[in-house]
Amino acid sequence: MILLKCGDVLSNREISKIFGVCAQRGIRYHGSLQGSISHVVLITVLQKTPEESLRNPYNDRLEGNILIYTGEGRIGTQKMVRGNLALKRQMTEGYPVFVFEKKSPGKYMFLGRYTVFSVDVEIQPDIKGQGREVFVYKLKRASKLVSLDTIIKRCFQK
Repeated sequence: MILLKCGDVLSNREISKIFGVCAQRGIRYHGSLQGSISHVVLITVLQKTPEESLRNPYNDRLEGNILIYTGEGRIGTQKMVRGNLALKRQMTEGYPVFVFEKKSPGKYMFLGRYTVFSVDVEIQPDIKGQGREVFVYKLKRASKLVSLDTIIKRCFQK
């Protein structure tokens, strides 16, 4: 059995390979919005340098045990499409959300398996500094330990 536990560090390439998701974007999902989604991988940056804040306008944060995660879309008002829709659908469909925090270029620390329990709208600046509406998801950790066996099997079964 292959276990992934809170604090384990993976490369972007390992995350992509293990979870069968793309290697870019903050919200990465395995499956299809037209069909079914088996799981979502979220990448968050909780402690940003001033340089990162220019490229990454998202105001992700931990409030107690709750992860506040800003939806995707760096310019203008966000739309309920792609990753934003995949996260919203998790509330009704219940597939797992695996959260990683970017610690340094190419290094991502596993924070656990989460579930989305609400989505709201908040005003945040975009990369041009303009206020816009963004989706803000509230997630609660469901587990600090995950078996990767079923994920790998699901992603690579023929």
